[in-house]
Amino acid sequence: MKVVRCATPAEFLAATSAYRGCDPIRTNLLGSIAVTVANGDRQYDAYWWWSIEDETGAVIGAALRTAPFGLSLGPMPPQAAAQLADAVARDDDQFPSVGGNEEIVTAFLSAYREGQSPGSRRVATRGRQSLIYELTDLRVPKVEGTCRLATLNDLDVVEQWTREFSEFIEGEVSTPSEHDAAALVARVRSGTMRMWCVNDVPVAMAGHASPVATPTGLVTRVGPVYTPARFRGHGYGSAVTAALSAHLLDLDSRVMLYTDATNPTSNGVYQRLGYERLDQVTQFNLADID
Repeated sequence: MKVVRCATPAEFLAATSAYRGCDPIRTNLLGSIAVTVANGDRQYDAYWWWSIEDETGAVIGAALRTAPFGLSLGPMPPQAAAQLADAVARDDDQFPSVGGNEEIVTAFLSAYREGQSPGSRRVATRGRQSLIYELTDLRVPKVEGTCRLATLNDLDVVEQWTREFSEFIEGEVSTPSEHDAAALVARVRSGTMRMWCVNDVPVAMAGHASPVATPTGLVTRVGPVYTPARFRGHGYGSAVTAALSAHLLDLDSRVMLYTDATNPTSNGVYQRLGYERLDQVTQFNLADID
């Protein structure tokens, strides 16, 4: 088994193509991040791209990190996660968090601690838990209003709602970076954000990540979906999600999303729209011992 450090997102996408095609939903986050960076639509402070090969040279796992964010692990055998831990300790020993299937993350962290690198002395605590859903049978609700593309004229609203969404998810005040601001402009320009409007007034929004082509088909991840507090309770978030989902289905894409595992309201909304739960992922945050 061998861990390979890819030099570019394009190299990572090429190396992991067959691997991602075997599980295009659970690997979509890795693919969409790499596609967005490769296309020049998103920049980060630094990048790390890894693939894990078995004895035959076949890729059986992958991971990435885009600073300042944490490490994301794709599906892989626990032994591959343990092998990856040695490479991450060598290449990026101060990653702030690690997320993925909990069994895989646990195997990674166990091997990481055994390696006794300086970063491995930090304490890992369980953080956000998310559920992965795939759309299987879209059911469109009847809700007042219409859906339209967000334009640059909506940028102030989109920026504010994106910040509010991030603060709601993270539980802390959000301060967008220059990279974040530029990426949001790129998203609006590329037509990946939609607004639900009532009497021409935006009341909810939904967006999607870069579609990811795999050998087994196209997959697109919905998000963010946000309705300001003053407009909640009318089904606007469901309506804009359904409209966006229908558009993506028309592009012959499978459609998926992540939800907060602790939020029964949002999970209920997506289930009623026809999304089916597939998996759960957990983030562990690392911090120095006081």
